[in-house]
Amino acid sequence: MPHTAMVSQSGLRVPTTRSIGEEPRGAELSVLQGFPYPAAYRTPATCDVVATNTAFAEMFPGLEPGTNLLTWMLLDPMARCVLVEWEVEAQLLVQRFRKSVPQAESGRIEEILTLCRRAPDWDRLWGEEIRVPDTAQRLLLVRDAETGLERAMYAHTFGFEAPPRPWLLYTLVPAT
Repeated sequence: MPHTAMVSQSGLRVPTTRSIGEEPRGAELSVLQGFPYPAAYRTPATCDVVATNTAFAEMFPGLEPGTNLLTWMLLDPMARCVLVEWEVEAQLLVQRFRKSVPQAESGRIEEILTLCRRAPDWDRLWGEEIRVPDTAQRLLLVRDAETGLERAMYAHTFGFEAPPRPWLLYTLVPAT
């Protein structure tokens, strides 16, 4: 099913009031671009996208550096196009975000919440408690926005040990 929205809604990119520390540069960007499948750096608690590789940018139109994953998922029509099981993914992300609120800078949380409250599904998703699936074998079903082809991908998030970095690496790898 080809997408119908070619551009993201305005207002999804909000300047962050929370410093994420150093920005990815040189080696970190080379590592990110070296992944043949979608990969991105994001902040731990707020899910702000810091950097993406080419495959990620192609798979998730509009989810670019400076965008927040949660606001993109709830407010950008492209999210419903490319995430085959949008409802499940939205429930999981909202629940994880809700649990991470105490760890994040309150000003940034308020910015994100203000945007998310625009979403018709927000109150319902925020109030739901769901059973989080086994993340060791987490499958994400994605749809190519141009061709409509669907495929299952394993989703993994990694932290940095050496050198330590203030962001996480999110990767997707084909399940087949």
